[in-house]
Amino acid sequence: MFPEAYVKELSKLQSNVLPLPTELVMEAISDELSGPVSAYFTEITPEPLASGSVAQTHRARLLNGRDVIIKIQRPHLPEIIEQDLTLLIRLSRRVPKALLPMVNLPEVLQQIKESLTREIDFRNEAHAMITFAELNQNVKCVAIPEVYDEFTTPRMIVEDYVSGIPINHYDELVKAGYDLEDVGKKLMLSFIKQVFKDGFFHGDPHPGNLFISEGKIYFIDFGIMGKLENGMRVALNDILYSFTAQDVEGMMQGILAVTSFDTSMNKTALAQDVERMLAKYSSLDIGALSITDLIEDLLNVFVKNGLKASPQITILEKAALQIEGIFRELAPEVDLMTLAKNYFLENMGPDMLKQALNKETLLIELFYQLKNGKNIPRRLNQLLEQVLNGRILVNHDLYDYTNRIKFFNRVANRFVVSILFFAVLMAAVILSFNPQMTPVSIGLFAMSGLLFVWDLLLILKK
Repeated sequence: MFPEAYVKELSKLQSNVLPLPTELVMEAISDELSGPVSAYFTEITPEPLASGSVAQTHRARLLNGRDVIIKIQRPHLPEIIEQDLTLLIRLSRRVPKALLPMVNLPEVLQQIKESLTREIDFRNEAHAMITFAELNQNVKCVAIPEVYDEFTTPRMIVEDYVSGIPINHYDELVKAGYDLEDVGKKLMLSFIKQVFKDGFFHGDPHPGNLFISEGKIYFIDFGIMGKLENGMRVALNDILYSFTAQDVEGMMQGILAVTSFDTSMNKTALAQDVERMLAKYSSLDIGALSITDLIEDLLNVFVKNGLKASPQITILEKAALQIEGIFRELAPEVDLMTLAKNYFLENMGPDMLKQALNKETLLIELFYQLKNGKNIPRRLNQLLEQVLNGRILVNHDLYDYTNRIKFFNRVANRFVVSILFFAVLMAAVILSFNPQMTPVSIGLFAMSGLLFVWDLLLILKK
């Protein structure tokens, strides 16, 4: 989205920041340990491995001989962030809204301030590392360094040292015997799992935070993490499905579920924009699809229609762009969409069903159906009155009358059974929220299952 020259310069901010003097580093580490450094480490390398705007890292060795990394925060960082962003928020309130009509600048800066405040508390990062490790403990190709809780403070974190090859050092990876395409596939499949299965994903997977060691992809720097609740994941699944099915209405509902908007928003205009976007990709070979282009088009639809994405969606967009960029370099010949589709078919079926059928989603859908279906009984009553009073006109050809009567009887039977099925299922869902009514809800679920089977038999019956 930015010119290549800008990207190259901005990428230097990942790790090329003027390092702190060694004396300040040792003093800061000692302060966090509340004691002399020598009581915990046999040595600390004076030269930093990396130096960033938030912290810098040093290689060290524990008393037990294990090599570790110390990540120490820059002095007075919380105070600097508080002062600078508070000033920016004040100044942003004076910026004419006409300059940025679709952006609430003070709100955006406030979100950045809150995000940075969380990010610079390294206890949150340590917790994220532990959670990420637990969720990926059965994924053989993914690993993270072990974190040491006893040394974790708001300003310092200590983790195992990993000697690996940066994921964008392609020549080194080939010399070490790695198959770049295989690495790319594993990276992309790991990210898909993080997003759609776990709902907990690395929010800043640039090449500086990804290493290859002993056949595994190591993720580091967990300061920015994304978290998606079940409802959000279901909505994202709806967007992806609707995109592949060219379903404008489904795409609209998914978009509205992951954004906030004013009541005055023009849904007709949104539908037209979504339809144009889908038409753009309808004739495109799915193997040539770029997630980057798709996300940019979605963002354009958001901006044009005054839709505001949640912060988690913003993090996901950024992370997806970073992951796809690395994937395209590692595996340029691999069909990304086919790779993702096969993963969903093999691994995500039961999980997507659980997400779609969780209580929160079912209750929301139930209330939506009740709200939209509240007029059905009144309309059915009006229809019955018209039938009983002989005031309804039906145009019907009496040719093959007997067989047609049988056909309409079968249709009516299926309709009645379907109505009973949904009614019993809704009652079961509502009662399941009351622990005292659990036996009743179980019975109703069983009854709805029988009605469903009955309905299927009626459909299959010739």
